[in-house]
Amino acid sequence: MQLSKDFSLSELTVTETGLTNLPDPEAMSRLFYLATFILQPIRNTWGRISVNSAFRTPEVNNLIGGVHSSQHLRGEAADIMPESAFIEDVFYWIQQNMQYGQVILEDRNEVRWIHVSLPRFYAPNQQALLFDGSEYRQA
Repeated sequence: MQLSKDFSLSELTVTETGLTNLPDPEAMSRLFYLATFILQPIRNTWGRISVNSAFRTPEVNNLIGGVHSSQHLRGEAADIMPESAFIEDVFYWIQQNMQYGQVILEDRNEVRWIHVSLPRFYAPNQQALLFDGSEYRQA
């Protein structure tokens, strides 16, 4: 099932854990918004991006060590990696040009990705952070 021009449901629910990872109807609708209003504009501007993780069931989230309040659990966030652009350029473009909940440039053990999420009703939005593997700081 296509959620936007370039993003499918299977791409946003893939997991290497071996566990079933299917969203409920509420998470499905949020994945549609995530694909349409967050991921597709990034793809349109920067070319192909890999989605490392988007929706996660609680079981998948627990197995990979995700936090219990993760927006991934509700289909509201994706971890992405640009394939043909500098990750810093994409991060700062998102920060300056999009409406988002959080955008985090993450670096854990020299593996880097961008966490980006839908705007939130229950927490501050336009929160841009850098994570070095041990602490978060404002971007």
